Amino acid sequence: MRQAEVERLRSVRARVAGWKDLSLVDVLGEPSLTIWFNYCNFRCPWCQNGHVVSGEVSREVEVGGLADLAAASYTLVKFVHVTGGEPTLQDEALEALFKLCKLSEMKTSLSTNGSRPEVVRRLADEGLLDHIALDVKGPLNDPERYGRIAGLGIALAREIVPRIRETLRLALGNLSFVEIRTTLVPGLVEEREVMEVVGELREEVSQAGGSRVAYVLQQFSPSE
Repeated sequence: MRQAEVERLRSVRARVAGWKDLSLVDVLGEPSLTIWFNYCNFRCPWCQNGHVVSGEVSREVEVGGLADLAAASYTLVKFVHVTGGEPTLQDEALEALFKLCKLSEMKTSLSTNGSRPEVVRRLADEGLLDHIALDVKGPLNDPERYGRIAGLGIALAREIVPRIRETLRLALGNLSFVEIRTTLVPGLVEEREVMEVVGELREEVSQAGGSRVAYVLQQFSPSE
């Protein structure tokens, strides 16, 4: 890559809530440098990162500085994990960061709600994505219920849920390591919803083959 292009990538700016130099929980089985990108297109009523979503805690940084943090952490971590909020809303910054990480031979990881499959596809097609943590918040066969869980209106949920399924299939068909997460939320996501999600995922995984797939149940913590 030409130096001028590297400098262009380094100058791309992102809005972030912060980062953690060493995380042991964001990429299953791997230590990571984790960065929180601001903003989200969902309004989950149980969200634990409201300050990230709203931009209440936020700073504008150049992607080059984040890449330098990653390079400095290389002896301890091999993954750079970007979460949020919803990182795909800042797709230019996300792609620039992952390109710079690849120049340093770092592996990359994305946590996403799956609503923007076109961004995931572009990252995958360019070889910029090693791991994805996809939130499947509830049964994909019931957009109205999914909308309640994710804080979306019915019309918007009907539009977005097929896009989440597209992201799931894209990840299973193109990435070597796919982590799928569901958060247990009393009154919204309980045993019945989880079993429905598991049934849907079993069918999708059996048709896809290839990827290493992990399904993770997360416990809701009423911190806010």
